[in-house]
Amino acid sequence: MDGLVQSVVYETSSPANIYSATVMRKVDGDQKIVMIASKKDIITLESKIIDDKVKTSIVELNFSNIPSNAEIISIHCINRCKEFDDFVFGITYALITENEDPLKAETYLNIYSGFPGSSLEAIMENCITLKLGFVPYQLNHSIYISESQKNGMWLLSGSDRKIHAYKIEEQEILGQNIEEYFIEFEDTKDSIVLCFGTKSFSNYKKRMSYYGCETGYLMFAIVDSEKNQILHRFLERYESPITVMQLFNINKKTVDLDNILSAVKDDFIPDYDTLDEKEQICLLVGSAVDNAVVYMNVLNNDLRNAITLTDSNRHQAIACALITDVNFDSKNEILLGTYGNYILNYVYENNNWVEQQQFDMRDSVYTICYLDIVGEGVNDVVVMSERGIHILKHEPKYIVEVLKNRLKL
Repeated sequence: MDGLVQSVVYETSSPANIYSATVMRKVDGDQKIVMIASKKDIITLESKIIDDKVKTSIVELNFSNIPSNAEIISIHCINRCKEFDDFVFGITYALITENEDPLKAETYLNIYSGFPGSSLEAIMENCITLKLGFVPYQLNHSIYISESQKNGMWLLSGSDRKIHAYKIEEQEILGQNIEEYFIEFEDTKDSIVLCFGTKSFSNYKKRMSYYGCETGYLMFAIVDSEKNQILHRFLERYESPITVMQLFNINKKTVDLDNILSAVKDDFIPDYDTLDEKEQICLLVGSAVDNAVVYMNVLNNDLRNAITLTDSNRHQAIACALITDVNFDSKNEILLGTYGNYILNYVYENNNWVEQQQFDMRDSVYTICYLDIVGEGVNDVVVMSERGIHILKHEPKYIVEVLKNRLKL
């Protein structure tokens, strides 16, 4: 996190949680963050130039069909198309009645969508709702193959110790048998799944899937997407709940004089549902008590080659993680957000993960995102803590030095 300074802090009215942020990724490369700022409020960040200065402010978003007594639990956004913007949002919430047992509250899943090119305002008004029979946790999506075609499906983990699958057909949310599409998620070891996800190979014929449980179980699998058949499956058991799992490539493509022309080609546009299987793929695992671990080169080593992120548990539970290139060296770094108020930054050096820096956020860290909220061409680290939203920006002189090196000046 060299060259990063905390520039903006917004206070929020009440704590959010680890499922509180999602990013709208437009096909032109622009991004917008959408966050649950409190138990009832959803906001975004917008920037404007006022008196030759960039001003970033909070803008409240009014998603329809969310009652006033609702407590929002999780949010997720997908762009259904790579050629033009076609966003869909999913939001889960519970209806809380005073003096009522929260475990008995009614819970719901809302799906918001529009037409290709619809504005966010239009999308927020077009809602379909499904009443749930469990307390929702993480809301996610995944890609499956049917008749050689890519299709998307909503996935949701719940207090009933299952991962649920949903399709949207004719303005209705329809539950599906998860084993018919994602066989690897059928058995969750009779435990609540706190985090899960999938990443496809670049041709979508195979996928890698994972989940982490409240009981400490974690699963990693390689699946034939066309046959919905598990090729390899591995289980581990930790002493505490699994709070974070992410698959990632170590190397990250960058633009310099040698590849700037190829940067405009479609195959250079990052697809957030895929990983490059020709590069080394790693699996990050973080838990509530133990040090975080990175399983290296999982396609060749399975879960046999583990590197511990030393002292990553010294600031209490690991609540969230971000894996991206924040120091512009063309390699991904790991940022861990902790319940003990710190962000820890690990870099890969000499075949080991080494802590480079820590950042005191003053409150528990729930989510970390990396995007260009200002439109200046440089990403910012956006952090949601227990009491507010923090924006960490790269120092201009640091960016200038990186640019000079890229342009070989």
